[in-house]
Amino acid sequence: MTLPPSRFDSPDFTLRAWSVDDAPRLQKTLEASDAHLRQFTPWVVDGRVPGQSLEDRLRQHAADFAGGAEWVYGMFRPADDEVLGGCGLYPRVGPRAIELGYWLAAAHTGRGLATRAAAVLTRFAFADQRIDRVEIHCDPDNVASVAVPRRLGYRIENRTSGRSGTDNLMIWRLERREFEPGSMS
Repeated sequence: MTLPPSRFDSPDFTLRAWSVDDAPRLQKTLEASDAHLRQFTPWVVDGRVPGQSLEDRLRQHAADFAGGAEWVYGMFRPADDEVLGGCGLYPRVGPRAIELGYWLAAAHTGRGLATRAAAVLTRFAFADQRIDRVEIHCDPDNVASVAVPRRLGYRIENRTSGRSGTDNLMIWRLERREFEPGSMS
């Protein structure tokens, strides 16, 4: 995949690659959203590597971004850099494909932010001619998360056992031939 830009700007949020300097803002958001996030995305709160500090986690995200392993963004309010959530692109679902993930802080749900951020990353992914498929994986009980791929024209491909502590996982897929950029504005 083409190296994504480190920043996407929109009127109501900025997506930018995480920096270790974001640790205090992220910590505050995670603490305020613990119960909300722990239901469906405990890895956001706990991190992917047990015992790794938040600063180390953000350093790893930055290194992975620069090295092309995966591209994880913080979602920030443009006015004051408050952390609204996060999203990313992960090349772990097969050749010519990429997984898109997202999460929002409890205080920022219900405003379409995850949908708009997922639209930005979907458009970027399909701008790369080497990507033929984008997938979104989510817990079927997370009604808000399930609504995102549905709104963007993804279709349910599969339901399987979850890898993140959930009993079930919905796999939503959008193929290049199905992609309509104008429907994601």
